[in-house]
Amino acid sequence: MKQLKRLFLRVKMFFYNNTIIAIAVIIFLFGALIAFTLPIFLTSIEYLGMTAPNEIGDAFGGATNPVIGLIGVGVTFLAFYIQYKATEKQREDLKEQQRYNQYKYLQEAIKDVKDDIKDLRFTKDQVTYTYSEAIWNFMMDNLQHGMAEQQILSPLYYQLEYILTLFEPIIAEVENSDLSKKEKFQMLMNIDGLFESSLAFILRVYDRSVVEGKEKMFRESVKYKIIIPAKKIKQELRETLDRYREPEKDIFHRVVMRIKGAAFVRHTRMIGKKGIVIFYKDYETYKLENPEGNITQERFDAFFADQDNAEKIIINEPIRLLMKLDFLEKVAFQLYLKDYT
Repeated sequence: MKQLKRLFLRVKMFFYNNTIIAIAVIIFLFGALIAFTLPIFLTSIEYLGMTAPNEIGDAFGGATNPVIGLIGVGVTFLAFYIQYKATEKQREDLKEQQRYNQYKYLQEAIKDVKDDIKDLRFTKDQVTYTYSEAIWNFMMDNLQHGMAEQQILSPLYYQLEYILTLFEPIIAEVENSDLSKKEKFQMLMNIDGLFESSLAFILRVYDRSVVEGKEKMFRESVKYKIIIPAKKIKQELRETLDRYREPEKDIFHRVVMRIKGAAFVRHTRMIGKKGIVIFYKDYETYKLENPEGNITQERFDAFFADQDNAEKIIINEPIRLLMKLDFLEKVAFQLYLKDYT
């Protein structure tokens, strides 16, 4: 009996997930039912007086031809519909494959730039520096000897000039891709992280020179080919990231829904830099807003009756939120307990 019940459930789920097949089976069964029952029905009516085989055949053919034609139309429609769905699925698969290829291509492009930066070398006083140290020492050396235009530029200068030209096309390709907003933001964050860990040292040395009043010490070629392009890239990254950045209130809500007792949170709110978390006041309100919620009244009452548990949430969770979300300055939790709020 259990096996039959299990089989029935499997068949039910199969037809539930395959609507077209279910419709086709229904049409077939309907046609078969008419084909087998109509002759019996016609011969059972004495008023029609059908006894001869040819009379029954003519009556059966005349009665079933419209039904068969209708079934044929339905089956033809199903065939076209199945073809349409298959084409649509193929189109979606192709689009997904294109999106995946774009994602892999952009990842490879960022990796290639990262490898180029890792290969940077700068030698000074018989000491060879690599990666970000090479950039820092190159800029510091130009700050000290920049006015000597006749001095031969280091090969690192030409490498940096080339690498800086790679960022803007990659940023543009990310924006024009078919990736989701979240994927674009993550990709841009990877580019920004790469820039900040390496090429941002160009701007840090320059900013330092501005503070010290030595910005004019840089030779013109370094200023126009290295410093200005680096500034432009940083500005473009900031503006592009802002377009895809998730709103702070959404980030706050998403993180709050992972804290202890999140199931009892009614809603969250952001007022400036202050985050507010409001819990349900009573079980009736919870069920009214969550009719399909699986929290029982006993569990609800037990959670809010345990003041030690509530105090731990009020003390620990705001600290975690403040540590995790740097845009928060204050966090307020509003819990309704028996003796106090």
